[in-house]
Amino acid sequence: MRAISGHILSCLSLTAITVNLLIWIPFLVLFAVLNLIPVKKFQHLCYRCTAIFYRLAVAGNTFWLTRVLRIDFKIHGNLRKDTTRPLIIVSNHKSWFDILLLQAIVVPDGPILKFLIKSTLVYVPVVGWICLALRFPRLTRGGSLSKNKKDFKAVSEVAQQTSSSSDALLNFAEGTRFTEEKRNQQKSPYEYLLPPKSGGFKTMLNTMGDAQVLDVTVGYPAGGDFWTCLSGSVRSIEVWVGSTNASELGNSKQWLEARWQEKERLLQDLYHNNYSAQTS
Repeated sequence: MRAISGHILSCLSLTAITVNLLIWIPFLVLFAVLNLIPVKKFQHLCYRCTAIFYRLAVAGNTFWLTRVLRIDFKIHGNLRKDTTRPLIIVSNHKSWFDILLLQAIVVPDGPILKFLIKSTLVYVPVVGWICLALRFPRLTRGGSLSKNKKDFKAVSEVAQQTSSSSDALLNFAEGTRFTEEKRNQQKSPYEYLLPPKSGGFKTMLNTMGDAQVLDVTVGYPAGGDFWTCLSGSVRSIEVWVGSTNASELGNSKQWLEARWQEKERLLQDLYHNNYSAQTS
């Protein structure tokens, strides 16, 4: 009976989030089209209007997550952001719920959040429309040299746009969501993470040299399945945050590897302790 009620609440949650996004999509698309008019002051006004409706959409989703589902985002570390500089957010990636979570903790008192998407995502109803309206960079992730160059060019272009705006650019350095199958395929040295890919991150740093880098680790004590998170059974999510200046990172690949080792330590402590608590 409890499982059935969980599925029902997940359906209601997905419906509420979808309806909320559908309310704001027409406004986002309208100002995205108007922004094509080559008048700088008018484009600036369109951007401000787009940001307002983006924040309203995020506020609606966050209200459902925190007030209806009563999920507690337990943040460890300093989430304060330097609004005078562009922002790069680096995070591990467990599920689609990561997007809702990161928007909930970053957007209310900070910049709007842009992220790299797979080109096939634009064909997904609602989500794809939003990505098109906000001009999220689309990556092919094909693996060939020509496709990699195209992806790096897309990352460079959006990083250049972000460096001259108040947006934040999100980088899931693993390149895809973590699953046990992908972990085995990639022969990951980590138990709860996939190996980070430094190419896109390095491109961002080269383009946004004075950026602030926010390192985020997301841990789900009850698992990170998107459907489960919408069911009301997930009461808390752990979020660790660290901040540094891009100019202080040194070698981007070595920095990522060091951060992933620390993320692995945090997640091992979380999941092993949570498993012990459930079985004791």
